[in-house]
Amino acid sequence: MDTLVKTTADEINSSLIDFIKKAFKGKKIAVHIYEDESSETDYLLSDPVSKKRILESIDNVNKNSSLKEYSITEIESILNDDGA
Repeated sequence: MDTLVKTTADEINSSLIDFIKKAFKGKKIAVHIYEDESSETDYLLSDPVSKKRILESIDNVNKNSSLKEYSITEIESILNDDGA
């Protein structure tokens, strides 16, 4: 899994740490912190793999294919599941 979290240093709190621990429970991870001076779009499109995934996702939305719908309840359940 590849997850990008963009925030300011002032917004880092225990909830973010808890999210990371829950989302990657039992897995080795790397945390890369850098000062972001570019736009998120520029950053994502600069990586060929990310660019391909984004363009495919846009195409899927335009074609109404390969889409998944989640209710708020399902999202909360996923976020609250501790893997037990």
